[in-house]
Amino acid sequence: MSRSHLEEIAELYDSAEGHVGNLIFDGQVHWGYWDERNADASLAEGADRLTQIMIDKTTIEKGQKFCDLGCGWGGPAVALAKAKGCYIDGITCSGEQQQNAVKKAQELGMDDLLNFIHGDALNMPCKDQTYDGGWFFESIFHMGHREALLEANRILKLGATLLITDAYLLSTASEDFKEHTSRRVHSRFMPKDIYPGVLEETGFEAVEVLDVTQYVMRPLAQKLKDACVAYREEILKLVPEEAIDDWLWGFEDFCANLGYLLVTARKK
Repeated sequence: MSRSHLEEIAELYDSAEGHVGNLIFDGQVHWGYWDERNADASLAEGADRLTQIMIDKTTIEKGQKFCDLGCGWGGPAVALAKAKGCYIDGITCSGEQQQNAVKKAQELGMDDLLNFIHGDALNMPCKDQTYDGGWFFESIFHMGHREALLEANRILKLGATLLITDAYLLSTASEDFKEHTSRRVHSRFMPKDIYPGVLEETGFEAVEVLDVTQYVMRPLAQKLKDACVAYREEILKLVPEEAIDDWLWGFEDFCANLGYLLVTARKK
C-alpha cells in the first residue's frame, strides 16, 4: 500500500471514533457473532465468540509461527497464543495500535510468543515461506484482495492454512455505498461469487467459504446501539453526541449493503 493510504487507515483507527470502537468492542477490532447459543450476548461478547471461532479453525500447533495480517490492538493474537502456544507476528499500520499491543503482551508476560510490528501487511519484513499459518481478521478489505493474498502466498509455507473474515458486497449494494466506503473508511469489498476464483488466481485452494451473514451482519446494528447506551458516559468523553448518531448510521449502512464470510484456504 502507498504511504498515504497506510496513513489514512492508521488515522481512521487512531481517531476518536476508532477509540470508541476499541472501548465498546473491548479491545477487538472486528465485529461479532451471535447465534442461538449466544443471541443475548453483548457486542464485546459477540466479538470474543468470533475470535474463538477463528481460533478453532486454525491448524497452527505449539511452537509453530503464525502471522496476523492487520492485528489491530492485538486481542485475537493474544487469545490465539494463549490457546495454541504458537509464535505470532502481528502487523498493523497504526503506531498507536502497535504500541498498545506490545504493552499488552508485556503485561501478560507473553512477549516471548507475541511480536507486534508497525508496518505494511503487503510488505512483510520476512523471508519467503516463513509462516505455518495466518489470518486476515477483518483487514483484507483495506489492502486490496489480490495484493494481500499474493503477499500471504509469499510468506506462508506450502500447505499452510490461511483464514479470512471478510465482508462482501450484496447484489443490492448501492453505488453510493461503494463510493462512500472507499472514500470514508478506505475499504473495497468484493461480491461473494468471485472469492474462490481470486483465491485460485493467487495460489490458494478454497477449503471452505462459509456465509455467516445472519449471525454477524443482521444482529450487528442493534448490538451497536445497545453498546452505545451501555457505554454512553465513556463514549461522550471521546466524541460529541452527533458523532455517535453518525457512527451508528454508518454501521446501519454496512449491515444493509454487506454480507459476511468466514473463509478457510490452503496454500497450494
